[in-house]
Amino acid sequence: MMTLAAYHRHPAWSPTVLKAAVTGTMAAWWHRFRPGAAPFVPSPDRVKGDLVDALLTPPFEIKGRFAAYATIARNTKIGAANCAEAEAAGLTPVSHEMVEQAQRIRDALHADPVIGEVLAAMDPAVSQQPHFWDDEEGRPCRCLPDVVTSDGRLFDLKKTRSAVPRRFYWQAKDLAYDLQLAHLALGHEHRSGSAPVEVGVIAFEWEEPFDCSLLILDAQDLAIGLERREEAFRRIAECQASGVWPSHGRQPFRPVSNGSRSAESEAAVMEALALF
Repeated sequence: MMTLAAYHRHPAWSPTVLKAAVTGTMAAWWHRFRPGAAPFVPSPDRVKGDLVDALLTPPFEIKGRFAAYATIARNTKIGAANCAEAEAAGLTPVSHEMVEQAQRIRDALHADPVIGEVLAAMDPAVSQQPHFWDDEEGRPCRCLPDVVTSDGRLFDLKKTRSAVPRRFYWQAKDLAYDLQLAHLALGHEHRSGSAPVEVGVIAFEWEEPFDCSLLILDAQDLAIGLERREEAFRRIAECQASGVWPSHGRQPFRPVSNGSRSAESEAAVMEALALF
């Protein structure tokens, strides 16, 4: 059975790598695509989301991925030593407080009548199970779906500052979650022989009272995601051929507003700056 670390080291194209190509800056090139790229290190907020994922999906525990300590403050002697010990063992250091918070979020999501139903229908045989395939262009691909239900629905778990749908949407577009879900849907179809019955996101907040939402992508969302996926492949190929990731280039100081954004939605984006 493939370990999670081995899955993440595999060179096949993953949804996370592809969305980094369309949303990324030179940091994406530096960490993922250039020759001799520096190892990718998840942010503290990414680690919090991963903790919740680990408790909500098979094997429903943090053992083997995380090492929990009273403190992981790297600016203290004991915290730095704890982090070094965990990393030497190939584990991600987390605090006991973080684990307790993640457990509370797990319980809150299970208790939600809508999200709880999805989690209760999870199929452990395919949820959090790696899948590899070659797409129609012959490109090697991989995916690791968070939640696949016994009736063929597919969901990705996302930690967010705001789970209010109108606030979540624009930042999710900026982070190419539509691309990510479209790639996961392709993997599901290859593995099962049919497209997922439903594709969506389970968005949850880290802070109490743990607001959450279940957001469903429609056919247009997925079609745009597939277009952005092709854009990612084009951009990676161009940059690898030239050996340079482009700057943001010449741009107007004030970004052109999207015609479909109301003043309210623009303001909402500023309130939802951190999604992971």
